[in-house]
Amino acid sequence: MQETGGKNFQQCSNQVPGLVQRLYDRIKHEYPVARAVLDIDFEQEMYTALGSMYFVRSSSVDKVAQYNFEAGRYERLKDGIEMITKDLDKLPFVIKQKFPKHFWPSFRWGRKGFVHARFRYAQHYFDLVNVHLFHDENNLALIHENPNLYSANRQRALAFVLAHLKNTQNGHPSYSFLFGDLNFRLDSTRFLNQLTAATESHPIGDSDLPHGSVANCLNLNVPHEVQHSSSGHELENHLSLPTEQLRRTVSAIEFRREISDDSDSDQASERSFSKTNCVLRIEKKRFEYFNAKKLLQDWNEYLEFDFETKAFPELHEIPIDFPPTYPWSEDPAESNVLMKTRAPAWCDRVLMNERAWKLVKEGDASYQSFGQETCMGDHKPVYLCFAVTEQ
Repeated sequence: MQETGGKNFQQCSNQVPGLVQRLYDRIKHEYPVARAVLDIDFEQEMYTALGSMYFVRSSSVDKVAQYNFEAGRYERLKDGIEMITKDLDKLPFVIKQKFPKHFWPSFRWGRKGFVHARFRYAQHYFDLVNVHLFHDENNLALIHENPNLYSANRQRALAFVLAHLKNTQNGHPSYSFLFGDLNFRLDSTRFLNQLTAATESHPIGDSDLPHGSVANCLNLNVPHEVQHSSSGHELENHLSLPTEQLRRTVSAIEFRREISDDSDSDQASERSFSKTNCVLRIEKKRFEYFNAKKLLQDWNEYLEFDFETKAFPELHEIPIDFPPTYPWSEDPAESNVLMKTRAPAWCDRVLMNERAWKLVKEGDASYQSFGQETCMGDHKPVYLCFAVTEQ
């Protein structure tokens, strides 16, 4: 879990242990052994709001042990459920870290970080890392500043996690899984160009600011050498609107499509213009597309703009075959529609190293999101399910 306690964590964090206990009580006949590590002590400086729960099936209780990082050995879990909510930094069987503050001095230091646990099942060794990476703070910054502004921070943080895994190896080759709200987003330039074809952009807030289509309104600006990811994929050139004045004054950008005036009535034409010609409106925390239903239905058409994993060729993922996991409505009456806050994205993911990839492919894997018809917050969870033999 990420954001354990929810958005109102100061009021709701104390409800989390009871929720976990209720979950355990419902499945304990099949999963009698469990351990929950819940970072809900929000007054601590290193608070991450992460929660990791590990359930052991009854048929596997004698085969599962968790690694004690301090003692350097694997230990059996206690019977029943063990729930830890305090002093997580001192726990010997997990490593919890908040990402270093110096990574991004220009951004507010949030709660992002990871929790790492290591298990042995029979003769298999698993590294399970619950990760929460950084989100896109400002939709407009992706247009008039640097479209790679936030993805570069995520890349830096994920590289930090991979370095941690390498530095904590204990001699046994492991199956490594990194999962959680990775906050991966679509390539903003390509996605917007597809959505706003044959439109003109209209910055809102200063009538003297320049107009033009996405491609035309964004001036090409290459502040440093064009970067190449380790996969050989050439990253997009940096695009920005031209002036510091624009950055200060624009509160929204509308992409409008011209409408031919077939009516003799100027008034009718104005009504038509106001109702139908704005294809997309973007604000700091608003992303409003004129046909939200189509945007959701056609998710296959923009999955190709999901590039962030390509910076890490050593990580693998089962091909995605489910709708974007974010941002879904938090209104119980409209839980199956997207919110008009951000561009749709596959934020919630399960990645793995090469060794785990080979294991998963042999285990009849299923990789899906769920809760499409249920209000579960602005993210839809994902799961990866596969079978493992003892040999």
